[in-house]
Amino acid sequence: MPVLTRWQSSFLGAGILMLFGSAACAALLGAFLTLLLALPARASADPPGDVVSRIAAENAALAAQLATGEQVLATARSDLVGLGKSQSDLERSMQRIEGHAQVHALARAFAQTVIEQLSVLPQTERFDAQRRQRDGLLEATNEANLGTERALDQLGDIETAVTARLAGAQPPVPEAQRSAIEAVARERLGEQRALLQRLDEQQRALLQALQQSDAADVDLARRTDEARAELTRLLFWVPSPPGSRTISDLPQSLAWMVSAANWRTAAIFLGDEVMRRPFWPASALLLAGGLYLARRRLQARLVALAPTAASYEHYWIGHTIGALAITVALALPGPLVMWTAGKLLAAAPQAQSFTLALSASLLAIAQLLLALSAFSGLLDRGGIGRGHFGWDESLLTYSRRALHRLAMLFVPLLFVATLNGLDNAPYANRQSIGRTAFSVALIVVAVWLARLLRRKSPLMQRLYARAPRSGAVRLHGLWLAALLAVPLLIAALSASGYSVAAGYFFGRMLISLFLLLCALVLYGLIALWVQVERWRLGRRQAAEAARLAQAETIGETGSEVAEPRPPQLDIAAIGEQTRSLLDLFITLLLLGGIWWVWRGGVPALSVISDHVLWTYHASVDGQATTLPLTAGELFLALLVGGVTAVAVRNIGALLDIVLLQRFEVQADATYAIKVITRYALAAVGIVSAARILGVGWSDVHWLFAALGVGLGFGLQEIVANFVSGLIVLAERPIRIGDVVTVGEVSGTVSRIRARATAVVDFENKEVIIPNKAFITGSVVNWTLSNQTTRLLLKVGVAYGSDIACVQRLLTEAIRTHGDVLHEPAPTVFFVDFGDSSLDFEIRAFVGSFAQRLRVQHELNVAIEATLRTNGIEIPFPQRDLHLRTLPA
Repeated sequence: MPVLTRWQSSFLGAGILMLFGSAACAALLGAFLTLLLALPARASADPPGDVVSRIAAENAALAAQLATGEQVLATARSDLVGLGKSQSDLERSMQRIEGHAQVHALARAFAQTVIEQLSVLPQTERFDAQRRQRDGLLEATNEANLGTERALDQLGDIETAVTARLAGAQPPVPEAQRSAIEAVARERLGEQRALLQRLDEQQRALLQALQQSDAADVDLARRTDEARAELTRLLFWVPSPPGSRTISDLPQSLAWMVSAANWRTAAIFLGDEVMRRPFWPASALLLAGGLYLARRRLQARLVALAPTAASYEHYWIGHTIGALAITVALALPGPLVMWTAGKLLAAAPQAQSFTLALSASLLAIAQLLLALSAFSGLLDRGGIGRGHFGWDESLLTYSRRALHRLAMLFVPLLFVATLNGLDNAPYANRQSIGRTAFSVALIVVAVWLARLLRRKSPLMQRLYARAPRSGAVRLHGLWLAALLAVPLLIAALSASGYSVAAGYFFGRMLISLFLLLCALVLYGLIALWVQVERWRLGRRQAAEAARLAQAETIGETGSEVAEPRPPQLDIAAIGEQTRSLLDLFITLLLLGGIWWVWRGGVPALSVISDHVLWTYHASVDGQATTLPLTAGELFLALLVGGVTAVAVRNIGALLDIVLLQRFEVQADATYAIKVITRYALAAVGIVSAARILGVGWSDVHWLFAALGVGLGFGLQEIVANFVSGLIVLAERPIRIGDVVTVGEVSGTVSRIRARATAVVDFENKEVIIPNKAFITGSVVNWTLSNQTTRLLLKVGVAYGSDIACVQRLLTEAIRTHGDVLHEPAPTVFFVDFGDSSLDFEIRAFVGSFAQRLRVQHELNVAIEATLRTNGIEIPFPQRDLHLRTLPA
């Protein structure tokens, strides 16, 4: 009769023991499982003996199981009641705290009450652990209930069950006793069916209680998270200013922090945890020890992975990724040990507040140490910064030493601050030692930044030498003051009593800083890959050019027909586009990461974001109303403006790679598309920011009216040039790279902007021409529809020369030149009887404007040599050969 299999019973008992872990319950469940295991697995497996006695024993085991199950069910229902009571107590506490929060004059006692309530809230990890245990128990109970139902099915027909029992008896039942035994067995099996029905009902009730407990546990976990967020929000801007108690609490706080009893308790608990679950601590210690012992080998491998060591031909991006992994591995041993110890101490009971505070402090410092050590490894002489990214060695050495000096002071101070300032520390410690150590740590950061980025530091000296006129140099004092203000303001916030807000800002600022460093590393990684690929592409192009040149040489000798040269890829242009896209990608990725870091504090920061800066009048549903402009809306408008600026600057490269290169679009058309797209994006960004700030058309129509008046006076030329620029981009009478003549200026168009166009003349001077000149004036575009251009040369020979012979010689001299086009064919005409010469005019065509001067020179030399060789005299003075009206 299958009630529970052996493994199902064990699983059920283990789950119940984990969930209701008291000694009495454990003893009770032990007896319960013993009874379960005493039941037979199948009715057909009856051992030899009296059939009636065996059925009676099974019934006794079922009765004992029912008695034990009643107590287990009572415990499960008691757990359900306890969960409901916990939620009710939490609701009452939150209502009481929220009621006091309505009072504007919140004192120190309120902050202490909120902190104490935060400290007693159960952690999410405990809810998760209980939920996993309950899920296992639900599965085992469900399996047991299925076994009970199968046993009931077997006893559905008592007569069949009796016959099966008697048929399986060994030795067989004597025929003389069969009737009496059948009657007794029928009665006992009827009792067993009744017991199984009660057991089935009991198991179903236990399943229902466990499911209700699971739902109540989920609801309590959700409400606990909501309460934690609400308490944090309330505490965020509740001040607890320093006073006389801050100083008087110092001796007691110091005694708690350095207490030998507290440290001994934490050490004993840590040892007990290691002995209770030794696998993960032993694994962490072995990994940390192995990494420390292999330190020299890892450092040597790190140097060997650099592109300069591996050579670009054998380098691939996996080398740098492997170097990053080695850098993290070198920084891992110490933080890994601290993190493992913190995780083990986190299992301490709520009564051991020092142990829990030490656990939280070790976990926080382990993460900080890992980040600082990994970044220090990037700056090492043999690290990625120098070997892979090519950073300056002297600057790396200076930065690494400065980082070590910071860590020697900052990390111990932050350890003291976290030990005394997190949730499990006493309130007196938070307000005295914790706040003081935190403020001093931030002042140390500010002093370190001031020394690192001062005007005479090596970092700034290098910046001044490389980009003396850049915005970073010109605004050095401004951005350095803003940078120093961040830690100082957070320190002031903490010292004035806003400890939670200061801790939140500091933690998010620190994470944002490391996100920025990770973005820089990712930028360097992708840029290195692009550089290597460009180098390889250049090598392949050089090899292909050499092969084609050799093939052309063979073709000229007649041995083999030369293949045409393929168009050369512009590596520099690809690099510029890739850098623009890389800037956009890294910027968006960084903004997304920063938003992910700060998104949890949006409710707490609502005090700042909802602060009204000013009000403005607007029309809502046709009715005039006054609306406030908050600090959050101002920040959002600035964010929209910043994103618009980044998008406008990088949209050209994005269009090139994603869209325009997929279609056969001329270069001038792509330039026009990119410029117009930039204008459209800028307009959308400005309008969006204006709408966020509450600036509508009704607010600025007077400005446009004033501009209309101004256009009639001083602004008409500016607007005319802007509109002319749009017409130039749309109609394209001139394009980037065209050779044009505007007035007395001739040159190549280099760029077209909103107000003016830049033309580089033949003396390599950049001339800025207003766009209006290209629309209202006469413009000669030498390369608008065709690059082919004509040379007009005039030659005079002495009277008496053979005209037909001169014409033939001039024609041969022109046609033998390789750059003179055969179509249109060059021509020679006898055009005039000059004062001292017979004048001929030569008309020849070349393929591009850039060849004009060179071909003119070479034709003049060839004509002079041909005439002199054939004895044809050129009269004195010699007539100049010149270009058609185009300035040289």
